Amino acid sequence: MDDFEGEGDTFIDASGIPRKRPYAKRFDKPDSDEEIGDVTKIYNVQEAWRSLLSLPTCQKVMVTEHVQKALKIQVGLNVTQEFPWKQVKFKDLRDTLFEELENSAELHKLFKGFNPEHFILIGYCPTLTESDEEPPEGDPFIFYVNSKDTKSAMSIIQNMEAFERWRMQRRLRKKPRRWVSHGTEDEMSIVVERFSEQPVDVEIQSVYPIKQPRHVAFSYRMTRDVRDGVVELLPKEEIKYETVTKRRLPVAVQVAPATKSVEQQTNPTFPSNAWSQYLYEIDDNDLELDESDVEEEEAGKPGTTEPKPKQVPEMSSNMQLLLETLDFNQIDCYRYDYQLITNRQVVHYTNPFLEEFICFANISKSDKRFVASCDWYPKLSGLVAVSYAFSTPVTIELATHQVNFVQRQVLEPNPVLLWSFSDNLNYKLEFEAPYEITKLSFCPFNGDILLGGCQNGQVVLWDLQGRCEHLEDEEYLTPAQAKYRTMIGEYLNWTLDINEDVVVAPATISPLEHSPTGAITGIYWLSRHFYLNNFGKVCNDLDKRANHNFFVTCAFDGTVSFWNLDGESSKKEKEAQQRSKNLPKELTQNESPLRTKTIKPTYSISYSEPVTGLIGDTSVFSILTPSPKVINKSPNNYPISVLAKNPPELRQSLILSTYYGHIVRVDWQGMYSEAGAKEQVNASANFAMVHDGPVVAMSKNPFYPELFASIGRTVFALWKEDYHDSPIIWRKRPCDLTAVAWSETRPAVLYITRLDGILEAWDILARDDDAVLSEVLGGGIITAVTEHRPLLPNKILGIGDYNSSIRMVKLPHSFDVPLDNELAKLMKYVLRQITRKTSIVAWEQKYYELNKDIIEAKREAEEEQRKEMEKQEREMLNPRKRGSDADEEPTKVKGGATYSEKMAKKFDELNLHRMMTILMSRKQMDPEKLARETALEKERQMYETAKKESYAKLLQTVEDDVATIRSRILPAEVQDMQRSEMIAERVKNEMAAAESYETICEQAHKKLKKFPELKSIDYIELLERGMHRRKLLDQSLGGNTERLLWYQEKLRDNQIFECDFGTDLLYNRRKLGPKPKAESVIEVEPQSEEVDKGEEEQEEQD
Repeated sequence: MDDFEGEGDTFIDASGIPRKRPYAKRFDKPDSDEEIGDVTKIYNVQEAWRSLLSLPTCQKVMVTEHVQKALKIQVGLNVTQEFPWKQVKFKDLRDTLFEELENSAELHKLFKGFNPEHFILIGYCPTLTESDEEPPEGDPFIFYVNSKDTKSAMSIIQNMEAFERWRMQRRLRKKPRRWVSHGTEDEMSIVVERFSEQPVDVEIQSVYPIKQPRHVAFSYRMTRDVRDGVVELLPKEEIKYETVTKRRLPVAVQVAPATKSVEQQTNPTFPSNAWSQYLYEIDDNDLELDESDVEEEEAGKPGTTEPKPKQVPEMSSNMQLLLETLDFNQIDCYRYDYQLITNRQVVHYTNPFLEEFICFANISKSDKRFVASCDWYPKLSGLVAVSYAFSTPVTIELATHQVNFVQRQVLEPNPVLLWSFSDNLNYKLEFEAPYEITKLSFCPFNGDILLGGCQNGQVVLWDLQGRCEHLEDEEYLTPAQAKYRTMIGEYLNWTLDINEDVVVAPATISPLEHSPTGAITGIYWLSRHFYLNNFGKVCNDLDKRANHNFFVTCAFDGTVSFWNLDGESSKKEKEAQQRSKNLPKELTQNESPLRTKTIKPTYSISYSEPVTGLIGDTSVFSILTPSPKVINKSPNNYPISVLAKNPPELRQSLILSTYYGHIVRVDWQGMYSEAGAKEQVNASANFAMVHDGPVVAMSKNPFYPELFASIGRTVFALWKEDYHDSPIIWRKRPCDLTAVAWSETRPAVLYITRLDGILEAWDILARDDDAVLSEVLGGGIITAVTEHRPLLPNKILGIGDYNSSIRMVKLPHSFDVPLDNELAKLMKYVLRQITRKTSIVAWEQKYYELNKDIIEAKREAEEEQRKEMEKQEREMLNPRKRGSDADEEPTKVKGGATYSEKMAKKFDELNLHRMMTILMSRKQMDPEKLARETALEKERQMYETAKKESYAKLLQTVEDDVATIRSRILPAEVQDMQRSEMIAERVKNEMAAAESYETICEQAHKKLKKFPELKSIDYIELLERGMHRRKLLDQSLGGNTERLLWYQEKLRDNQIFECDFGTDLLYNRRKLGPKPKAESVIEVEPQSEEVDKGEEEQEEQD
């Protein structure tokens, strides 16, 4: 539609009524807003609203308050006059609003055949009831029935919103302008210099000559090198101003403009050269020379002519600008002199960022799912197919999360949707799938073929039959055709309304018996000149006219399969094709020619670990875009073509990444056997182990196919196919990595996504230690990343996040423009890294050869020490196992069972299986169903049996456990020989240093003679002093105080009287020995004494 004002243009519609054309002018932001008088000349909002209300299918309704709450379009809360538009599902609009309207029957007819899951554009329009004195109940709203009118309204609304944002920013933005005098300079007479008398010209001659400025080249003067300065304008003190704050309107933009740090924010630089310090007034008379001087000089010269008049010298533009600017060192603070410093261009660096372009999501189809895979349509730009799954190799599920897989498979759909840049609300096509699709890939040689790898290992093929070229086509019906369709729809009102033009059924599915048993994790296309035969041999077709369609898949069960889309048809398939040819064309025009075709692997190889990706001699692809004129006609979906970059040969070798964290190279030889057999392959070369978890993805560089990237847990690495000793680089990231993709325009750029919702962009040539761009795209996991190959109109990157939505973001300009010789620089970088690593390995090998004996001896010693430590740990941790093994050894039969016994046991097992099969068939029971229903009971019985065996083992070891615990609580008394020797040595030293008995007696007698009299002391005091002295001696000499402690405890517990000390022998004549009544007490007391003794020793050790 052409851009025009639309105020006076009219046209005649189909019914013959003259109407005004819709106001379809596009709003373009003006370069400058200083000279704009009337903003309606830029964009007329009233005409835009008039166009919105005059669209053919615009419906005006009054919505009550409770309906607004139900539809979440409540005025003042969900919608306002500034933001009046919302999108509401047609199902909610039909069930809630239509029942309260008088013209509900008419609306139902208008929306006949409309998908209930699609959205309706509805807007709040208060201008409808402004002129009504008594408006009806509710608030006025408008919505549109036709999708064409909805798109027209969306374009007008986008222009209106852009105009409103510009107008609000224009009101809030304040720009510095020239000073306009309002007479305030007359009041500032104090600061203005005034001359009281006429100036006198005086010539001054100084001793010091004026310094001549030297020629210095200008350099950068950064704002961070100079302190900030301000210019303050102070009014008079007697004038008082009242600050008036302008009230901001409740509009979308309510923030102040951001501070710019790129401008010069310092004091203006004053001139520092001597010649520009003063302004000399030069009159026209001063420019002429003195005539007397001239005449004296010319008098001595004969034949002199009249002197020519002196021409006024022309000043340069810079000198004129300086003279106009300098006025007694007064400088214009508002002049922007940064542009006058130099004419050389300066590189301006900015921080790159991602701008969200569009988002595709359909919660009704993909609720609680993740984006599993996506691929771009190879014939048109802006079309992407997306598959969704409940789990992916990078997602994490809780162990407590219980899932009923049967119910999920029966009731839940398996969505695969095709989205377009032209419509982000509704998907264009829906592909039916029997299982969850884990991998998608369009055929690059035939864009109408879409392949999908299922969760169970099958491959699904859809045939689009050119539907993508007609997605935007609209069907125009005559009144008679519309009336006929309405009448037929009334008769078929009881049928289920299904939009068959949107749903694409599978053309064919690979047989389950020939497919892998694990989920498909990768689909790769081979060159059209190579093919594989049924024996696994690679052949190169020399006929240039031959075009083969071979592709390779890898699965989670370790199977790598080679498929042929153009395989030979069986006899049954040929008969079905012949029958379809005999049918009328009208019955078969919507059926795919591939419907009767069966696809199955031509050859398969098997590896022992789950395979998550492969790198081989597969093709990489680039695109060709049309001219800008064709792109501008349809910027969202314009035609493109795919170019294949084929390898020179197809080797019988592949690089596989496994879920166990390995990257290996495998070779297959081919085998002559019956069809369907798999060749078991082993690793011929192992790449270095750098990943700390499962390798979940690998990606080949489209410009440098020998270079590929891999991610596993928190480590990503770059590899070269022929160098497996070490990666080119590897970096550990702070979070688990989920997806990796190379740039389609720059060879040295790749994109990595993380579990915490962060996208990292790596530029290997700029820096290889960290990402050049790290953008947070959400708080959840990102499961997929893909780049849109075309550059125009913008470079787009697709991100699949945890909300089952795929978001399209615009990449910065630096990521879509390749550098000069970037591929050659990348190859040179890779070669330099390999050379450096090779030299390091050679140095290590040389050092090892020189010190081989020392290194080997040290290694053997460490290995023996490690084995001995492990052996001791096993013996300490498993004492029971040692004992049980020793008990079981005598019971074992030497030599094992004989051959006849083994065969008898094998025959009994086979016979039992045969009898169970016969019994199941007679009872008409399904073995799988019986096993599934009895699984829980068998598991419970096994648990009970294991529980009883565990209890029996525990009861057998109770006595040993009790003895172990008793030995820990009551450890055996170990005599401290070191302490005894120390005490004996100290006593010996004391005895050697002590004086003799005679000397001590003599000294004691002398002291006693000096005392006047001796004080008497009673027996109790003597005992107390003796006990105190004994305690001191025991403490100093370390004597045994066990008997004293035992006596104190018995005395404290009132048990001292039950003990027999033998004192009653003095009063009776009973025999020596224990009392009969206290026999049990006498037996217990030594045990208590032993316990107290052990506790005392334990306390001393602590």
